[in-house]
Amino acid sequence: MDKNSKKMISGAFILGLGTFIAKLLGAAYRIPLTKIIGGTGLGLYQMVFPVYTLLLDFSGAGVPNAVAKIISSYKGFDREVYARKILKISLIFFSVLGLFFTLFTAALSGTIATAQGNADARFAYVFLSPSVFFVCAICCFRGYFQGFMNMTHTAVSQIVEQVVKLIAGLTISSLFMPDIPKAVAGAALAITVSEFIALTVLVVTYGVKKKRYGFTKLYIDRKTFSSSIKNIFSYVIPIAFAGMILPLSKVADSFLIVNFLSGNTANPTAVYGIFSGVVTTVIGLPVAVCYGVSSVAVPMVASASGGQKNKDAVKTILLTLVISIPCAVSLAVFAPLVIKILFGYLSAEEKNLSVNLLRLTSVCVVLLSLLQTLNGVLIGKGSPKKPMIGMAAGVAVKILIEVFTLKIPEIGIYGAGIGAIACYFVADLVNLTMVFPIKFKRKINESSRVKIGRCADL
Repeated sequence: MDKNSKKMISGAFILGLGTFIAKLLGAAYRIPLTKIIGGTGLGLYQMVFPVYTLLLDFSGAGVPNAVAKIISSYKGFDREVYARKILKISLIFFSVLGLFFTLFTAALSGTIATAQGNADARFAYVFLSPSVFFVCAICCFRGYFQGFMNMTHTAVSQIVEQVVKLIAGLTISSLFMPDIPKAVAGAALAITVSEFIALTVLVVTYGVKKKRYGFTKLYIDRKTFSSSIKNIFSYVIPIAFAGMILPLSKVADSFLIVNFLSGNTANPTAVYGIFSGVVTTVIGLPVAVCYGVSSVAVPMVASASGGQKNKDAVKTILLTLVISIPCAVSLAVFAPLVIKILFGYLSAEEKNLSVNLLRLTSVCVVLLSLLQTLNGVLIGKGSPKKPMIGMAAGVAVKILIEVFTLKIPEIGIYGAGIGAIACYFVADLVNLTMVFPIKFKRKINESSRVKIGRCADL
């Protein structure tokens, strides 16, 4: 095994493990949280996240990969100084952008909540809004460390974030019960607190690293700032738009599922909470393990040259499949046990629904893991716009399926599961044809030459 492969596996393992622990803590958090706020409270809590995630993707998503790509591609001897300049420039710009969206979310909290069909969600939006600002700054620091393929600091900050959210969320939400809307708002406030602590951890870590290299003052003139922002945005904008497509589809879910199921389901908000808060959370656990592979794929492929890019791409894809396939099979087989352990407090009917949905969507573990790796490979290859194509095609198919299936009583919420599978499958298929386009064309050309040669012989 070469040095590059060892570094890839090491980085993927560290970040994958950290992300898995963070996700596990997040899933464990929902167990006592749901006991406190109930199924309706969980549905209300989940209604906030699609819009919140969309705002994060618009203001900060793509920043870690963009910063990592730019830093890892730089070959100069003064790479550390260059990386610090990129970090400083990105922090200035995206912190301002994050502040804007924080104010935007708070100001329109009532309007958004009412449009979703439950005005009680407005309190959660208000308390959650400051976290947009903190996440934008966090993204810049994580991109800086990722550019050096140092995944430890990102992993630690993720775990700290979840631990703080768990402790603060359960404490604050309990204080506001039995007022469910305020309790949900308290849980949202805990997220803001957790993001602030995670940012503090990264700032302190960076300060220690900076001290090691010396406190060289960074001179950034207007021209350097402008050109660097353009360079960052050449990656951030397409990555952000690609990242926004899936959360946008989840925003559509929060409207479609609740409203379309209202005609044939007694409590559509609770059913939506089962799908998005229980099943999606469980699916996210094994996918989180593969997140480390996709994050490592960006700097690894970006720093490679020539045919090595495709070789590194194949390595990351194979590693993703080796991890995700056994996880998907295990999840399908042990679905009842998983639901019993993580969500034992659910009613018998809710458990049965959760198990059936989990078995149906377990294949999403492979499809979604592969999708995030393929997106990372495309970004590393310098094609950040291409993931948008696959995601747009997948989400279009997903929404189309949901529109036709959610209203059918015999299918109901399972239509959302079928739509999710179709979404990731289509997106993966499109991305694969873009990751290896040269080989595909070569095969066509070689086939054509053989046919021409045969015709000439005749």
